[in-house]
Amino acid sequence: MYIHLDRSSSTPLWQQIVTGIIQKIHTKTLNPDDQLTPSRVLAQELNVSRSTVQLAYDELLARGYVSTSRRGGTKVISSDQYAASPPRQSEPPFALPVRPHFDEAEKQMDHWLSANQFHEKLEIDFRHQEPAIDEHFQNIWKRSLLKALQRLDMKDWGYSSPHGLWEVRSEIRQYLSVERGIEIEEDQMVLTGGTQQAIDLISQVLLKKGDMVAVEDPGFPGARLSFLHREMNIHPAAVDEEGMIVDTLPERTKLIAVTPSHQRPTGVCMSVNRRQQLLQFAVKHQSYILEDDFDGDYRYHGGPLPSLFSEAPDHVIYILSFSKVLAPGIRLAAIIGSQAVVKEIAALQSLIQRQLPIMEQITLASFFREGEFNRYVRRMRQVYKKRQAAMMHALLTHHFDKHFDLYGTDTGLHVFLEGTPDFDEKGSIEAAKAAGVGIYPLSPYCYESERKGLLLGFACTDEDMIQEGVRRLKQTFCI
Repeated sequence: MYIHLDRSSSTPLWQQIVTGIIQKIHTKTLNPDDQLTPSRVLAQELNVSRSTVQLAYDELLARGYVSTSRRGGTKVISSDQYAASPPRQSEPPFALPVRPHFDEAEKQMDHWLSANQFHEKLEIDFRHQEPAIDEHFQNIWKRSLLKALQRLDMKDWGYSSPHGLWEVRSEIRQYLSVERGIEIEEDQMVLTGGTQQAIDLISQVLLKKGDMVAVEDPGFPGARLSFLHREMNIHPAAVDEEGMIVDTLPERTKLIAVTPSHQRPTGVCMSVNRRQQLLQFAVKHQSYILEDDFDGDYRYHGGPLPSLFSEAPDHVIYILSFSKVLAPGIRLAAIIGSQAVVKEIAALQSLIQRQLPIMEQITLASFFREGEFNRYVRRMRQVYKKRQAAMMHALLTHHFDKHFDLYGTDTGLHVFLEGTPDFDEKGSIEAAKAAGVGIYPLSPYCYESERKGLLLGFACTDEDMIQEGVRRLKQTFCI
């Protein structure tokens, strides 16, 4: 039985023998009940050791291609299933279930992501979806990882709580107490793989199909589309200079998703009056508030704003994300809530995921424990403050405030330039791109809102490039 062996290949000889015999079975060179050449004889023919051939025959037996007996030797199994390889299909062999809500959510998510795709080839990119990530961050994160590995015990590699590792939750609890005025116990927290997963877990625990969910409009598409996928009724609540307009919310609203510390994407902070209105609505109608604090650490005049959770912990579910504060690749967020709600969320987490991977968790715990988190946030707050000041100075110097309403000027990582109802977002973005500048539209964040404008991030662009970019935009827009 001839089998070609490539002795220069990295594939072991016994595997090449297996592949060669299977090919002969598929092409009917070997037929059912044909006896394979005895291992001693085949070894001589192929100039290999008998153990190599025997290893190949054992593999064929394990895969079910052959059978063996003392009298009959090794034979090809009597079956026609090896007559030909199954045809490859580009489509599933059966119809997939129709999922209209998922398909619509996927389409809108793709639209949002494509509209915010980074312009790698442009000289200046005012991208706003991520923080600055440099070698300094990589070095201190690496240092925290190494320190965490030194502390790691073998038992830590086993199963752990679906809430997340206790040491991580303990560090986050202390941070929230000092920086946000949020007083909780460790069992009031569940760690998740980012904000999107957190929102999905919350919707599955607190809501049922057809429940009314209020979202900001314009607002974070990820939240709205997650609720749409779970077949909730969406109420788009308009946003003005004080935040979400509360008095338009339907009485049967079960959950209200807001970004009060820095409205995403307009950048406004929810006023005290609106905050009280929202909390009173939740108490009166027995609703939950989903508070997404995605970049509250970066406020440039005064400290972080107090959370809604600290004022009404029984009615607020608080999400703390590290994607904007540190880096999206960390993929960690924390859900904070009452013990009863968090217990249910942890149970669901255990059912669908069991627990999070440990590496990012132990590194984040070390990052907090060694004081790196506070030092890093203080450092980046100063970096962003200078870049925010450069952005505002350039916009005002070039009189953008006479053509746009400027929002988000003292918090977060971007500035919102609102145009008139007839403002041409697409044309402006294309013109800016031709000038080597990347800017981004408001429209993908809108559900029913017809507001128009541009989003200019400053986190990833230094002061000189910010000034040059705004100067080019002035010439492009003929301001």
